[in-house]
Amino acid sequence: MYKSINSTTFLVILLLLVTACTSEQSESTEQQSSTGSETELGEAPDFEVTTIAGETVSLQQSLAENKPLVVYFTASWCPICAKNWPVLSVVYPDYKDKLNFVAIGIDPTDDEQVMRELSEEKGFTFPITRGYPDVMVDFGVESQATTVGVNREGDIVFQKNKTALSEEEYRALFDELVN
Repeated sequence: MYKSINSTTFLVILLLLVTACTSEQSESTEQQSSTGSETELGEAPDFEVTTIAGETVSLQQSLAENKPLVVYFTASWCPICAKNWPVLSVVYPDYKDKLNFVAIGIDPTDDEQVMRELSEEKGFTFPITRGYPDVMVDFGVESQATTVGVNREGDIVFQKNKTALSEEEYRALFDELVN
């Protein structure tokens, strides 16, 4: 009898834990897919990176310029990123005066030379950095091919995780930030 009570109690506790974790994961997924109109994802962490062109990009710079910021977390070996790069190269030039943008490498082996060669080979029109995995961690991003939008107040308003976006989807996200 004692064993069956313990087993039953254990199963009830396990069921409650699984239900709580599933509910929390569902809420997190909803926030991550938010376009910013309903839910903000919190304050963006302060960061400063140097692009392969030698330019400095930071949250403080964007705030001082009163411009929204888009951070794209990428890796040289990422197949989803490879789908986003040409789209970003088409869309970014239309927004470069309205928002700040930087593609930040997440892999520490993606040094400046690797990213420079990748940028030249693929014809990137957007700023890109070597691998800064600590910035990804600070943003709470768990994977490459993640696009994060930060409004003029420094709040994260969208986070699109590990997904290829179309030109129309990027334009809609960028329009939301600049308007």
